[in-house]
Order: sequence, then C-alpha cells, then structure tokens
Amino acid sequence: MGTPSFAMPTLDALRQAGHGIIAVCTQPDRPAGRSGRPAPPPVKCRAREISCPVHQPEDLAAGGLEPVLRELSPDLLVVVAYGLKLPRRILDLPRQGAVNLHPSLLPRYRGAAPINRAIINGDRVTGVTTMFLSPRMDAGDVILQEPVEILPDETAGELETRLALFGAELMVRTVGLIAAGDPPRKPQDESLATVARKLGPEDGRIDWRQPSGRIRDLVRGLAPKPGAFTLFRGQRLEISRAEGICGPENQGAGFVCGRICRFVKGRGPVVSASDGGVLLAEVKPAGSKTMAGAAFINGYRPEIGEELG
Repeated sequence: MGTPSFAMPTLDALRQAGHGIIAVCTQPDRPAGRSGRPAPPPVKCRAREISCPVHQPEDLAAGGLEPVLRELSPDLLVVVAYGLKLPRRILDLPRQGAVNLHPSLLPRYRGAAPINRAIINGDRVTGVTTMFLSPRMDAGDVILQEPVEILPDETAGELETRLALFGAELMVRTVGLIAAGDPPRKPQDESLATVARKLGPEDGRIDWRQPSGRIRDLVRGLAPKPGAFTLFRGQRLEISRAEGICGPENQGAGFVCGRICRFVKGRGPVVSASDGGVLLAEVKPAGSKTMAGAAFINGYRPEIGEELG
C-alpha cells in the first residue's frame, strides 16, 4: 500500500527479492497540473508496468478496502506513504499484521513531514524505521532502524530520494524476518516522541531576523516543495537554494535584516540576516521559471538596500 514516488523503490525491492505481491492499493487518481485532469499516483503507474492488480478505494471509513482485503487474504500488509490512516479492522485482517516504513528514527518526527522537519531543524542525522502499524500515528513497535547522514547541502527532495532507497532495503530485511517467524519488536519510548506536523502555507515564509544558518536550513528543508519564500517588490519570490555568507552584513548604524546588501559576481544577491548574510543562489520569481541568482540580478535588477519580505 503506497501512493507517491517514495513508495516505488520498496515495491520494486520486494518484487526483486521474490516476495509475492498479490496486489497494490493506492489512493484514487487526483486532479493534477493546469488542466486539472485526474492523474494516476506514481505507485499505480509502476504497478501497471509490472502487471500487478491495483485497487484504489475511495473511502476507507465506508469500508471500501475491507472487502477487497478479505477476498485477497494477504499474509502481510506493507504500507509506505499510503497517505490515509488505516482503521483497526484493516490492520487486523492480514495473518502476520501490517508493517510500515517511516522516514525518521522513531519516535522522533512522527507525522506528515519528518524529512522536511529534520532539515529545517538543522539535524545532521536522520534515518528510516520499519514498524508494526497500530491505530495511533507512527506509534507502533519498531522492527528495524537504519541511521542516515544528512549531507551538508542536501535538500528535502534529494534526501527523500536517498531515504526511499535505504527504506526499501530495510523493508526487504523486515519482511524476511517476519516470514522467518521471529521479527524483533521494540516498543517506542513515548518520552522521546516528537511530532513533525504537516507543513502549512506560512511555514515557508522567511524571517530575515533569523541567523543565516537557520534560513539556509529552511530553504533546504522546503525544496523543492512547498518552497521557502519572501516578497520582492510585493510579489512572491521563492528561494530554491541559499548559502550562508560571512561578512559585515549585520554591521553599521543603517543595518536592517532583509535588505540586499551586496552582490556576489556570477552567483547572486546577498541579503542581511541577524548574524551575516544569505546568498540567494537560486530563485523563482512570481510567474517565472527557477533561475540562478546571477540571472535574477541581470533580469530583475534588484538594488543594493532594497528590502525583501
């Protein structure tokens, strides 16, 4: 059971390992793009490629999935980013239960945005966890965990791609242990639990009064989506890549956080933060495509002293 591209490596890995995948369950097709036409989830596309039956129940609360699972009679449910909470009656159907892959070292970062929050908070290590599913969100017994280093310049999108691969390998090991009949089960320490809440529209707004490192981590943690942003001449300016710059940006009587203080030739503008400056290496102006910071200078002609936000 899975929906986005994050789940695809696990589907592929389980199949290549020889585990019998009798069906794939994913969310219904949703409107996408400017046309608004329904588009299939990535997992559905991959399931079609490997000739695997696909089920897309509309409403779990109304019991749309239960009769399908009763007919399929699976030994085990493998859930990776399905996107909907499974009720207890679903979790209890498979003979060996239901397992989930989560992109954090649980109990840290339970919830919807663990990858984003780890980078935004400046963490240097995250990981992947397999666990038995329980009715409470991401609170089931841990089976296996694998720590993964967060690279210095890595964005959330880049880290997600790597964690999907690490997670696929971990799930293959997990299913093997369950098939052998003696998987480990470690209850989570509730005193260590933290929540990675869903990202809202304002989570990406840059506060230039923050230290340059925190701003840089916010940009990394929200790239490529939903994107960190500020305002430039009253219009939204997304920041796709940023770098902390040491210098005299926060000195002098006229210092104001959020002002363009200088340009780095061939690279982009530098904006004042509380402890230095932030180089805007890649941006996306409103109504335009993503561009390098140097191209932004050439095309939009920002001025020294101009304030963002």
